[in-house]
This record gives sequence, C-alpha cells and structure tokens, in this order.
Amino acid sequence: MRYNIYHICPFGHGFNIGNFLIQQAVRRMVERQCNGAVNFITIPAAGFGAKSGLTKKTIYDINQTASGVIIGGGNLFENGEIEFDKGALRALRKPMMVYSTSYGNIYGSDLSYVRRTDAINDGDLVTLLEHADVVLSRDAATYNHIESLMRHPDHLVGGCPSVYISDLANREFSKDGQQEARFPLLAVRNPDQMNIPLSQKMKMHHLSERCLDLLESRTNKPARVLCNDQRDIEYAMSFGRDILYTSDVYEYFNILNSVEAAISFRVHTSLPLWSLRRPTLNLSYDERSESLINTLGMEACDLNIIERRETIFEDLKNHVENMPESVAIPPCWDTLHDIQVEGINRFLTKLRPVK
Repeated sequence: MRYNIYHICPFGHGFNIGNFLIQQAVRRMVERQCNGAVNFITIPAAGFGAKSGLTKKTIYDINQTASGVIIGGGNLFENGEIEFDKGALRALRKPMMVYSTSYGNIYGSDLSYVRRTDAINDGDLVTLLEHADVVLSRDAATYNHIESLMRHPDHLVGGCPSVYISDLANREFSKDGQQEARFPLLAVRNPDQMNIPLSQKMKMHHLSERCLDLLESRTNKPARVLCNDQRDIEYAMSFGRDILYTSDVYEYFNILNSVEAAISFRVHTSLPLWSLRRPTLNLSYDERSESLINTLGMEACDLNIIERRETIFEDLKNHVENMPESVAIPPCWDTLHDIQVEGINRFLTKLRPVK
C-alpha cells in the first residue's frame, strides 16, 4: 500500500538550507516507518499563492488525492510562515500530523523574553491544532505554549528529526571521510535577520571575528564561513575568509561532513554536526533555540550570548579550548526518537490508500 502525503513545510525568504534539512529528515523518518511506500507532495507553507499552506485550493487537492498531510517541521508558528483558510480547514477530510514545529519568545529591549510581533495568533493556532490527529512539538517551550491554550489528546514533545540525519542519510555519504582535509567552520547569521535588541545586534560582527580567531587557534587551519541563507552572503564576505553556501541538502551534508570543529549561530547547523559527533558550540539568542537545546540535553554545547553577554568572550574561549574531540550524545535522543517513531505510526494507522 502506497500513500500520498502532502508535506507542508517552510521555504523561507532566503531559501534557508536549515528548512530543507528538516524537510529531508522528516521524510526519511516517515519513509522508514512505511518501507518507502510513500509519495511526498511538497507544498510551501506560505508565499506561493493559492498552492501554499492550507488554502482552499490545497485542501481541495488534499481531499481529492492525498492519504494525509504533514505540517512541519520548522518555525511555522511565527514569521507568518503558514497560511491557512479557517473555513476550508473545516472541510479537511484527511488525517493531519503536525511534526516538530516550534514557537518561542525573543529578547526585548530590556533583555527579558517578550512575545514576537509576528507570532501566529493564539486563536488561529488553536484552530489549526484542533484539526490535527497527532502533534509533536519540537521543544518544551512550544509544548507549554500550546498546552496553555488547549488540551490536545495526542500532543507530546518530540525534538527535531534533524539530529538523526547522519543515520538517516547514511546512504548518501560516509561519516568518516578524510580527517586531514577537515576545516574549522563558523555558521553565521546576518544580524539584520536576528531578533535581538539593537544594543546586542551591534556586537555580533566583533563576536563573530573572535569566534573565527578561536577556531583557527584551536585547529591551526583557516576557518570557513557558512551561510545557511542567501541573506547571509554579503555579511559573511565581510570576514575575509572563504564562504560556503548551498541550497542543495546533499551538498550541505557533504560540507558538514568535512568540518573539524565549529561555532554556530544556526541551530540547524549545530544539530547535524552533533549528529556527526563533531565538536560544535551552538550560540543561542532566543527561546526557541534555547528550549530545543535543553530538550535535547545539549546544554554543555551551548552558550546563550544574551544571558552571558557580560562574560561572553571569556566563556567563548573556555568553551572552545575545552571542546571534546567527539560529542557525546545523551540518552534522551533515543527517547525522543522513539516518541517520533510512535507518533508517526499513530498517524500512519489513520491513513488509507487513495483510490
């Protein structure tokens, strides 16, 4: 029995490779539970007219041709990242799973957490989730927010499937490779795209320069600068190092597989690097990143650059100098993997082949 699953996922304005990484991880997790007997029909979550999100046109097509629909993963509950029509949603007749989506606050001008101005309306979020058969929140902050609004009968914290990518993509590349060819990496984010106070935003270039110096001192090799998003490219060029960018997820795997050690402003660079066991320091600056790191038990490999702003350079130096040669994966990853697999299977049991 082969399923048609509509996969509604974020693309982002800058074609962020992190979104495509999550997309691949979700699909591979699902494929494994149905022995590959699935066709994924990709639908952008927003920004592509009638054929995006859960619009009238998309829901009509789902009812006609789909076995079910998966929403996520990614930051679909903010940034205006998902479009849906409330009236049409009431006509959805196929099972729906919300998989590894996130919601979180940001730091305001007083450096305390505040609600994002582009967060999904609470009423809209409840309406969307009321039509979901299975909901796997990416992290505890997302779970707690949803539970404060409603009690969904099948809602758990599942983490992010991209932490399992080195196993899920093992057919495409070897995790070993040539160690002598590996290089240090800084994964940047253009400060203009960071939701942090202006007082902190102005410090990001200098902080990034310090990261590059520490990586090069640790490895005795020139560092490279990774852009996850096209909007990072001009900023990355300002550091005078080779930059790396791709919108192809297989090229992205190979880039990460060539990394010796890394510092990352991008959590979806940190996660696959940890999956490869590469020493990587993640730099957090909002609730969704911090909560995901805590959910995954990776606090020892994370530095909150807002909370630690007064001692950031000393903390950064200590972290980099004491990075292990190989990252230890905490037992909770196995638990979260099982939660994801069980949630996928509960969703799959509701599907029927399209006739």
